[in-house]
Amino acid sequence: MVLVVVHSVAAGERLLAAVRAIEGEPGVQVVFTQPPGPSDNRVADFFTGSDALITPWEHAAQERFDLVIAASPTGIGTLRGALFLLPEVSTDGEVVDHNGRRCIPALNGLLRQRAGNSEAVAIGLPHDAAVAALRVATQHVGRLATVVGDPSYDYLLNTLAYRNAHREHLGIRRDQRLGLVLSTSGPDSLLGRSPALLRRLAADLPSSGDRLVCHLHPDVWVRHGRRQVLAWAGPAVRTRMRFLPLGQGWQAAVAAADYVVGDHGAPTAYAAATGKPVFLANPMPNATPNSLTEAVVRYGKVLNPTVRLERQLDWSARPSAPVTQRVTSVPGRSTDLLRTQCLRLLRITSPARPTVFNH
Repeated sequence: MVLVVVHSVAAGERLLAAVRAIEGEPGVQVVFTQPPGPSDNRVADFFTGSDALITPWEHAAQERFDLVIAASPTGIGTLRGALFLLPEVSTDGEVVDHNGRRCIPALNGLLRQRAGNSEAVAIGLPHDAAVAALRVATQHVGRLATVVGDPSYDYLLNTLAYRNAHREHLGIRRDQRLGLVLSTSGPDSLLGRSPALLRRLAADLPSSGDRLVCHLHPDVWVRHGRRQVLAWAGPAVRTRMRFLPLGQGWQAAVAAADYVVGDHGAPTAYAAATGKPVFLANPMPNATPNSLTEAVVRYGKVLNPTVRLERQLDWSARPSAPVTQRVTSVPGRSTDLLRTQCLRLLRITSPARPTVFNH
């Protein structure tokens, strides 16, 4: 039995993309649990929307599992079973926990807690550079790291093949352009630094006939609530812009979009990696050298606050190799790599099979 530990809605979305690699394996039962934490973090709603089989944390803490999968090392040291950690790598290249905090100290602490445990531990990261950086930062943790690709990005690649279907689902006509607004969470996000940009988009684009959709990081909805966020947006924005609800993924919207207005968040980087025209809400002068953020800054165009947006949002782009390489060093291969690692940790010998994406 495989236990998936979900600390937050954002972590749960990433883990669902990864679990697709193993949940269809004959004889493998996947169950989900939520560790102790804030009761209002909407993880219960996420479970309901994903049709996942749930086990209470109290039960999970008492049982032994064949494999435990988590995106964060926080609070999971007492769980029994082989452990497969899939922490996020931020766009600045840091290995982070479910709160976006640098988690190398927590990883070291987790390994110390399991020091007398003979069960295997693996840490899956999206690219060679992240593995190398972790090994430099802490050899004890880094020796457990391996490249498994980026299942969220690979799922986006698959979704691009269904672009027309996604546009039809969103009600976009063939003669219309779709603009997608992407905001991560925090004070440096598009919504945090440039909330007026939503009003500018609503005011500047009606004459062009462009349709507008906005996807916000799950933490925005969790921390503020949909009612408050829409109240802050104002009636003009609500009339012109469709806000995707919590739990509705961003991949389909990226596939359907003709251009993206975004910030330093991962979905904006993924959009750039697929060749979407990306317009940045703000300049990012302090981007870490050789980071994904830096690659996106070089690829995208910063919007000029003194020029009408209608005149700026017209640019034909193409996929950026530097952006893609900093998203993952193995594009399109995450399902096979994740499945191989899971089967190894489960001690299952199984012949290789073709990658199957769940659309």
